[in-house]
Amino acid sequence: MSGGIISKLNAENGVPLDKFGGWTGKKFKATGFFRLEKDERWWLVTPEGNAFLSFGINHLHTNLWRLPHNRAAWQKILGIENIQDPKQFKPGLRKWFLGACKDFGINTVGVHCDLSVANAPRPAMPYMQPFRTVDIAHWHPVIPDERFVDIFAPDHERHCDKLAKEIVAPVKDDPYLLGYSMTDCPLFTEEDCRERTDVIGGKRRATRRIGWPRRLRNLGPDAPGKQAYVKLMQDLYRDDIKGFNQTYGTTFDSFDALASAVNWRRESDLANANETRDNVEFLQACVARYYQCAKDAIRRYDPNHLFVGDKLNANTDCLDTVLRTTSRFTDVIFYQMYAKYEVQKPGLDRWSKRVDKPIINGDSAFTMVRQAEEMPNPFGPIANSMEERIEWTKEFFHKAFARPEFIGWHYCGLIDATLKNPWSTRRQHTGLVGTLGVRYDDLQAAIKACADDMYQIATREI
Repeated sequence: MSGGIISKLNAENGVPLDKFGGWTGKKFKATGFFRLEKDERWWLVTPEGNAFLSFGINHLHTNLWRLPHNRAAWQKILGIENIQDPKQFKPGLRKWFLGACKDFGINTVGVHCDLSVANAPRPAMPYMQPFRTVDIAHWHPVIPDERFVDIFAPDHERHCDKLAKEIVAPVKDDPYLLGYSMTDCPLFTEEDCRERTDVIGGKRRATRRIGWPRRLRNLGPDAPGKQAYVKLMQDLYRDDIKGFNQTYGTTFDSFDALASAVNWRRESDLANANETRDNVEFLQACVARYYQCAKDAIRRYDPNHLFVGDKLNANTDCLDTVLRTTSRFTDVIFYQMYAKYEVQKPGLDRWSKRVDKPIINGDSAFTMVRQAEEMPNPFGPIANSMEERIEWTKEFFHKAFARPEFIGWHYCGLIDATLKNPWSTRRQHTGLVGTLGVRYDDLQAAIKACADDMYQIATREI
């Protein structure tokens, strides 16, 4: 089916798109791979040289289709005899998935999808390739301190190289690969890490996460991360240990003494403006090192594809804090924000002024409470009705894609994740399809109409 689903869809709609979903009404140089081009507005460019905007879907996770309460229904929908048999289930789910993408006008496999289903035996749609070198995603209830690894250490470089050999090298020539993404909303800032409600509502975390600045500054003198911290503090304080002591209330007689101090300051005083400044500056150094190691490893094995970086959390201060660093390495601004367009607009305005790069919202949607026993606490902005959910969805689609820097929205998610899913007990996700396979027809019709009009929306004001 490689290349078939999108070209068939285009023929039925009378829309001049290439096999990757690219709009043949605007042509650029073809390179055989996805790339970027700025011509009145930002565009992705397909391997065939046509303008492309990415409307993706997330959360093709096989467990959601094989839960005790819905496996019989999906076995019937997929037309297979045994849903527990991967040889039947995965091809059946892939066929259904590609059909659903066609029905909704979706043209990209988002970063949160099982590629062993979506891309087997070969890709049929543009897709995002995960390349995760650390495990500090925001959704973990608990993250041990040790996961904030010493990214300055040679071991981390070797780790990135090993991952690149395993993940990057096999796909370096794949024309359907859109780009490499890293962590899902990594915990960077103090706001990311502190004990608080989880992104948008929900129960408080049991403990505060430590984060890179506090983790690395408390290591021993032989740790490269501690050495990097001390060097930066020497620069910030112009080699004046007394000034450093004044900020922290310490009594170090030299920066060498600071280097030797282990677990000297586990917590930060958020009311201490100088400490906050120091941590933010060291965080920038940590993020730069983390990105440099990842990008260097990718480029050793693949010079052809886009580097997207982390999906940065714009529901906290994360994106605003680290954008000046991450944008030095990435080809796009890749963010997550659950909010209506009017709430996202100020951020889009700020980021597009600070950095001249295209923007993709890599994971968001609008939700609503369904049966209280199944979905009492859905993730994201909660509409009062399906009609309101549809209006919010249409508004964001039309206003975001009309922006000259906006090139993609990846929708969360494909199928409802209710309380009957053991992974959704704290928060639930509302999808495009019910847990038993029932389509929300009005929502489908509205999204399909938006997708069919996407390139007209993007060029209407040009």
